[in-house]
Amino acid sequence: MRAISNVSEAVSHVDRFEGEPEDFALPIAETMLDPVGVNMAIITDRVLARGWEPNGFEQVPGVRIYRYKRLA
Repeated sequence: MRAISNVSEAVSHVDRFEGEPEDFALPIAETMLDPVGVNMAIITDRVLARGWEPNGFEQVPGVRIYRYKRLA
């Protein structure tokens, strides 16, 4: 799984996915995790628009893999 390193690619990855949110993984490069959280706020806004919510993440060297589920 290749890490995503820019916001537009991450948003596109969210938009293109077809299937259940539990089957979706969003591998974000640690370089995108800015101290204020602006990048993830933009991505999370798109995720929420799909009716999904965060469901944890897995940390591997250099990458944080986010998981999602349907909004409760």
